[in-house]
Parts: sequence; C-alpha cells; structure tokens
Amino acid sequence: MILKKKQLQNLEIKYTNINEKNRLTIIANMKYFIITILLICIGLPAITTAQTTSEEETQFTIYGFGRTSFVWDDQNLGRSDLFVPANIKVNTTKNPNFFVGAKQTRIGFDVKHTLAGETLSIKVEGDFHNDASDANGLFRMRHAYANYKFVLVGMTWSNFFDEEVNPTSVDFEGPNSSTLSRTPQIRFSTYKSKNVFSLSLENPTESITVGGPITVLPERFPDVIAGYRVNGDFGFIKAAALLRELRYESNEARSLLGYGITIMSAIHIGEKDKLKFQGVMGTGVARYIQGASSLGYDAIYNGTNELEELQIRGSNASYQHFWKNHMHSSVTVGILNVGDNDNLNNNNFKSGYYGSVNLFWDVVKNLTFGGEVVAGERININDDQGSAVRIQMNATYKFNKSIK
Repeated sequence: MILKKKQLQNLEIKYTNINEKNRLTIIANMKYFIITILLICIGLPAITTAQTTSEEETQFTIYGFGRTSFVWDDQNLGRSDLFVPANIKVNTTKNPNFFVGAKQTRIGFDVKHTLAGETLSIKVEGDFHNDASDANGLFRMRHAYANYKFVLVGMTWSNFFDEEVNPTSVDFEGPNSSTLSRTPQIRFSTYKSKNVFSLSLENPTESITVGGPITVLPERFPDVIAGYRVNGDFGFIKAAALLRELRYESNEARSLLGYGITIMSAIHIGEKDKLKFQGVMGTGVARYIQGASSLGYDAIYNGTNELEELQIRGSNASYQHFWKNHMHSSVTVGILNVGDNDNLNNNNFKSGYYGSVNLFWDVVKNLTFGGEVVAGERININDDQGSAVRIQMNATYKFNKSIK
C-alpha cells in the first residue's frame, strides 16, 4: 500500500504530537516525584487541619564531653584505662607506671522526628577509645541506631544489659562481672507500657579457646535475648535470658548451645541515693561479660576433637551516696568465677575480685572532677594470686545543644 505525501505528513504530525504529549507527561511525573522526595527529605507534614510547623516536628541535639584522665598503677597493666582483674599479672615483680589519656572524649548526635504522630529517634555516638592501650585513640562507633514505636534497629546496648545499672565510676571498665556490652541488633519491645518486655536478635560473636584441629565456624543464627523490666517508684528490676549457638569444625561441623541469665536492679534510697546490683551466670556466654570477654571462655578445646562450654558466674553491687547536690560518691564491688574444667591450665584465670571507691565534684555547671581508688585481684587455677591498685582522676566538661 502506497501512502500519498499528504497522508505521510499527517502521520508524521500525529506521531510528533503523541511523542510531545508523552514527553510532557514524563516531565510532569518527574517533577511530581522530585517534589515528593524533597517533601519527605525536609520533613514537611501532610496538609491537615491540625498541621504544625516543621520546626516543631524535628529536634536535633549534639552532645558529648571532653575528658582527660590521669592514672597511676602500682604494677604494669599495659597503660590501659580499663581496670580488668583478669589482666593482672601473677608471680611478677611490680613496676608502677603513670599515664595520661583523653581517649574517652565523646561526641553524639540525637535526632527526634515526629512521624505519623509518633517519635522516630535516631542516635549516632562515638569516642576515641578504639584500643585501651593506645594513647592515641582512633574514633570508633559506640551507638548507631533508629528507634520507632516498638522496633529498634542498629548498634546499642545489648538486651542482656541495662545502662541504668552501670555504676558511676572514674574507671572506664566498671566491675568485672558486668554484662556491659554493645551489639548490632534488631529489638522488639512492648510499646507505651509501664513494664517492658523485649526480644532481640543480636550479632553473634564468639570468644573461644581453640586447639588441635579445631576451626571456629561462622554462626548460622543470631543470639536471641529476651528481657523483662519492671518499673516503679522504687526504681527498676530487670531479668534477661540469652540463647546462642557456637559452631566449630574438627573432623566434622559441630555446634554447642550457649545460654545465660542475668538479674539486675537499681533501687532508689532516700531522695537521690541509689543501690545497684547485678548477678549473672551462664555457659558459653563469656563474651557478654566484661571481665571475661577477652579470655576465650565461651568454650575450650578438650583434646578429643571437641569443644566444651565453660560455665561462668558473677555478681556486683554499687551504692551511690550524695553528700551534697554537687558532690557524690560510689562504692562498688564485683566478683567473677569460672566453673571447674579439667581442660584449663594451671596459669589460666579462675576468679577475680574488683573494688572501688570514688568522689565526684561538680565544680561549676557542666564541669566535673572525679577521683577514685580501684583494687583488684586475680586467682589462677593453681591458686596463684596477683593484685593491683590504681589511683586515678579525671576532669570532664559536658556539652549539650538542641536545635529545633
């Protein structure tokens, strides 16, 4: 079929008009898409009769502190600003040492945004404490998470711990039996309830003493932790249980089951004083316990192509007393023990004791001086002992600035 010249011209005009119409439609859609993205990014609310301004919806806070610590030890503890009884040397000559550090200096960003009538919280926080024994610390992440309604995703305190039970101390480590730890996780919690039940799936990291043909394998499942916290005028009490898998390979792939339980509480006494307590026990959960996390005590090689879980238990208590509104002290004690196991050597850690007493003085607003004496003891499997005393102080200047 042969088309006349005029018919061809009409078809060409019609085709051009269609293309132009499509082009305009695409441009309009792109404009709508870009405008929508911009509205989401800058947090403009949907237009309603109860609309509020964007300044009222989003609050940005920068916070943190600058801190310098001065430390004297009666024996060499590796110039670490973490006092860990398990690291105390046994049967060695004491060599006192002194050092100054500023690695605990911290900075954080906290964003609270109103989304569908609820608050979305985002926190990013870090300090320079990447290596306890390195005087020139590198910046590291402490917290990085988002929390909306009943879901938390990111890195923050493990569900096997509660920040409010942590003693107030100059020592950056705290008692050796504390479960103070931060993990990447996803956590589901009851929402807007007085008492809180929480279930978390946390990043699995093992601490195993291997030997022979043993090879540690990657975990197949997250660590599962369930916690229940009861709140009241008295303070709070929380119980948490942990279940995890430890995988390894000898002549074949094998796995062990780790489990643990902890109970912790902070009780108000008088107007401002507090009594804090924690007890913990478990098998294969040493990596969650401060004073044992670096010992490889989740499991140990038994000499027959297998690993055995190690049981560990401990407790700590702290009493904080306010002498005046701007002056307070804390007395803290802690104990940590590992269960009997024939595969432990004579020079392996068996138990450790921790004790500290301090005084904090708020000199002016945001500026605090703290002084502390810490003592600890390590006992090996063969009952050989070693002890250490630390005298330390720090100066801390805090800052907190909110922008709406």
